[in-house]
Amino acid sequence: MITVAAFLVCLLCTKAHGESSFRCGNEVVSVGDTTSAVLQECGAPDLREIRVTERIYARRGRDFYDTRIVRVPAGSKYEGVSSGDETWYYDPGPTGFVYVLEFAKSRLSSIKKQGYGSGKGIQSWEERKKLAQ
Repeated sequence: MITVAAFLVCLLCTKAHGESSFRCGNEVVSVGDTTSAVLQECGAPDLREIRVTERIYARRGRDFYDTRIVRVPAGSKYEGVSSGDETWYYDPGPTGFVYVLEFAKSRLSSIKKQGYGSGKGIQSWEERKKLAQ
């Protein structure tokens, strides 16, 4: 009885942490890969959410910092400075699952699978690679 309970706890913990690798076309990327490696192997994501920290000047001489999210659609370039904390969304279309790749300091930190994609996603991995160039 205890071993069954321990197995279920381990199974739930594994599921909560998400995937450890992501197959994009014929390529595979894994947790720990850099943003440039993922971009080279998988091509452009459908959407990038970049967390940007910016300095905000207050009127009374006290500055403070705030974080905002910049959304960059596929094929668009972001010219600002990123801390490397980003979330990328790969939507393969209505017959596949949307994958959410999270990066911390420009390293892939987690891979999660969401529901089925939409008809708006880039469905060709070759097209994604062209957009990334």
